[in-house]
Amino acid sequence: MNYVIAVYRSRNASMRVYNFLISNGVTCALVSTPRSARVGCGLSVKFSRDILPKVRNALQSVETFVGFFFVQNTYTGSTVTRI
Repeated sequence: MNYVIAVYRSRNASMRVYNFLISNGVTCALVSTPRSARVGCGLSVKFSRDILPKVRNALQSVETFVGFFFVQNTYTGSTVTRI
């Protein structure tokens, strides 16, 4: 499964963004940030790559925003790439 995560430096910011997206009808999840990303607070907001353009502006408004990362799961683990 491939998906995008929005990474923040603050757990509180991650939870606020998650709640904002849920309240606006966006399908997303609060997940642990993969260690291979080597950034953030440990919590990220996961969502489909298809909706990235739709939510990009709203998610970058939080001051502790680190960036978007594409996560690609394989048989040997996951690969994390900054978008």
